[in-house]
Amino acid sequence: MKNILCPTDFTKSSENALLYAAELARIYKSKIILMHAYETPVIYTDVTVATVQIDFEDLKAGALAKLKKFYLKMKPEISDVPCELVLQQGLPSSRISEIAIEKNIDLIVMATTASSQVQRFLVGSNATRVLKDTTCMVMLIPPRAVFDGLKKIVFTTDLSKENLIASRAVVEVAKVFKSELIFLNVDNQILVHDDTDLDNVTHKIKQYVTYPKMKGYVCTDLNVADGISYFLKHHKADCLAMVTHHRKFIKALANPSVTKKVAYKTDIPLMVIHLND
Repeated sequence: MKNILCPTDFTKSSENALLYAAELARIYKSKIILMHAYETPVIYTDVTVATVQIDFEDLKAGALAKLKKFYLKMKPEISDVPCELVLQQGLPSSRISEIAIEKNIDLIVMATTASSQVQRFLVGSNATRVLKDTTCMVMLIPPRAVFDGLKKIVFTTDLSKENLIASRAVVEVAKVFKSELIFLNVDNQILVHDDTDLDNVTHKIKQYVTYPKMKGYVCTDLNVADGISYFLKHHKADCLAMVTHHRKFIKALANPSVTKKVAYKTDIPLMVIHLND
């Protein structure tokens, strides 16, 4: 993992996301691309084009000054991490996707806030474009998340072949951190009665995934998000991982109250794997 993209809007939440990204960069010996995208207003005016151009230049200069000020504020805590500042004009989601390609980004680390909620990232138009147009992993960092290693990663799975193959990207992360990897299946259509049923689930996972420190859990008679929330409440984890193609989970996250339970009360990062269609 050579390049980590960290978009910022200069908020406290984005400060926290940058600190988290820096911890990952230290471990992977990565470079951080600290990016800010500013939008220009649509102007209806009778003034000359030259005057309007000066306004745009002032806007760009102001955005660049804010980006440099943000970096200088954070520099004492990330001075040991190589960092490149990138300023872009336009819709943030579009620019994030473009920079991810241009800079060969391996991971995008973004902040989440209670006001912007995870469902706006996962199913909102801006975030959908990011996930659709980028092939790299995305990690969403809640405001109170503090990096303490990734000792335990919970991966939500529907046990489909494509989902389990996609989990190999999470396995690669787990190897670096020597994490315990929990495969969590929440489905009210699957009934697990005894150890034989659990063995069958484990066998299915092992058909596609090889990793020594992994376990499987099955929750039944619960909707996906409630099952995940319940599991995380009773089992300490450092990261929740999922793939974008996991339709049931995304559908469940469309409910703001469920999103709050899963993404904010847990205070753990959400790792989103892009599934190539």
